[in-house]
Amino acid sequence: MTDTRNKSQRGDYDLEQSVNFGQADYRVKHGCPIATYLPGNGLIGQQVSRVNLANNSCDIESMLRGIGSCNMVTKQAAVVPDLRDLKPLNLYESQATQIPEPLVVHKHQRPQWQ
Repeated sequence: MTDTRNKSQRGDYDLEQSVNFGQADYRVKHGCPIATYLPGNGLIGQQVSRVNLANNSCDIESMLRGIGSCNMVTKQAAVVPDLRDLKPLNLYESQATQIPEPLVVHKHQRPQWQ
């Protein structure tokens, strides 16, 4: 017979249930950010939910995966992406980049150089 001693004890059951409820509680409290930004100066890329990137994310994903493309009964309508305009979050103000003028090399500018 298999050993079911650890599953049958009340303390082990309570411990397992508290772990399960703790994970669910963490997901509820920390699941969705208040505002979503693109990474700007000084930040690296992050994980973003698809609903934060587009308003019709399920339609876009279905189109990319080809779901419903072989349906011969009803023709699939073209999907127009409704993307959200996300602003970048910068940690510091960047200065404008200064580009030099194009380099012009004139001939016969060095003495004794042919």
